[in-house]
Amino acid sequence: MRLYADHLGFALGRRGISVTRVRPPTLVPDAWSTRSGVWAKLDSYLGRYAVYPRLVRNLDADLVHIVDHGMGHLLGGLDPSRTVVTCHDVILLVLAAGRLGAANISAMAVQVMRVAMEFVKRAALVIADSRQTRNDLVELVGIDPGKIIVIHPGLNQSFAPDPERGSALRRARALGDGPLILQVGGQFYKNISGVLRVLARLRRGGVDARVVRIGRALGGEERALAERLDVLGAVVELGAVRDDEMPALYNAVDLLLFPSLYEGFGWPPLEAMASGTPVVSSRAGSLDEVVGDAALTADPEDVDRLAGHVGALLGDSDLRAHVIARGLAHAAWFSWDRTAAEMTGAYRTLLARID
Repeated sequence: MRLYADHLGFALGRRGISVTRVRPPTLVPDAWSTRSGVWAKLDSYLGRYAVYPRLVRNLDADLVHIVDHGMGHLLGGLDPSRTVVTCHDVILLVLAAGRLGAANISAMAVQVMRVAMEFVKRAALVIADSRQTRNDLVELVGIDPGKIIVIHPGLNQSFAPDPERGSALRRARALGDGPLILQVGGQFYKNISGVLRVLARLRRGGVDARVVRIGRALGGEERALAERLDVLGAVVELGAVRDDEMPALYNAVDLLLFPSLYEGFGWPPLEAMASGTPVVSSRAGSLDEVVGDAALTADPEDVDRLAGHVGALLGDSDLRAHVIARGLAHAAWFSWDRTAAEMTGAYRTLLARID
């Protein structure tokens, strides 16, 4: 959300729009917050729900754009006719509706989301990151489709092909020279089990590939599955990777495998494409519109087809070059200047309607 606000604000500024940023305040000293999660949570709640609404209530602005739907409660003190809200996804409501099967989710978190979305309903204009999110807002929240506009965001970093940088990261992380498949995301709907099955299928077929993962290591049922499939030794756990390391990581791997069961938007495929790294993806949720025809795609549960795509990209240099070229051209469209241009048009339409 911070990156979205930063990049959109800068891009609007380049178009001559005067932007004032107002963030939730920090109330508890850093030393306390880092010492205890209780203090950090208290700081977050007090800043978001007690102080933040007062900071935005009397802003001297033509309109207010809430860039995080989770802050929908701010509408309680704003003029709804001059308020815009960006909704990135409503994954909690998708899970609560059982659309992705049984999921262990917090009832409190779902209720907080429902309350926030009741406030979002009041906004004059809602910006959805994707058509999938727009459809979910209509179906699961009940927002009037006439006041939802889809404006795709831009990329949050300067991703670009850089083989030397990728090679340097391979050396620094001791990743070796063999084929590397990147998997991003730890939530169950990222379909990690599908990734492990694809890896097993490839290795049984003689492809000596490994999967590189970031974030939390495999555990529980996922680790047990990797052991059962005899691929645990071919899973490379990098742990935490800084944002500024991600461009190098995309260049260090041979492809991104992203067979997600659902996405409200889905950044990693675009980040990989912009880095000159080919993508094998599902078309679930928003991914159909996000990857377009620039990735090799399959149903997220179709292990054979996913593995076939990965094997083809690793073994066919002509196909690989073709997919890379399509990916670079496709990702270039997702720029913040284009987002800001569309957003400015939406602002002007809204203001013309009320002034």
